[in-house]
Amino acid sequence: MDQNIEPKIEQIEPQEPKIEPEKKINKKNIIILVIVGLIAILILLAVWYWLSQKSVVTQEVTPTAAPSQPPSAVQPVPLKEDSISAINQELDSIDMGNLDQEFQTIDADLNSL
Repeated sequence: MDQNIEPKIEQIEPQEPKIEPEKKINKKNIIILVIVGLIAILILLAVWYWLSQKSVVTQEVTPTAAPSQPPSAVQPVPLKEDSISAINQELDSIDMGNLDQEFQTIDADLNSL
């Protein structure tokens, strides 16, 4: 037998793990799609909320029924003249009630606090 035979020792080179670029791109695409989807859902919710608030405001502003007759306390005064004396006479004819008595009542209420 040959004594010169040395057993072959194969050197094993460390192999770097292969990263498949397709899988990495797919994961990135999925993450991007999820983020874009969430942003789209948030935008749709914001638009829905804005439109629902806008419709509530327009419903509150829109009068339900216009009064057919003015209230009995307010009666339109026909205009006779546009002269200063006529305007002053109409201003003097306005009944403002007893303001001093009303202010005394308010002062009494404030003092009771």
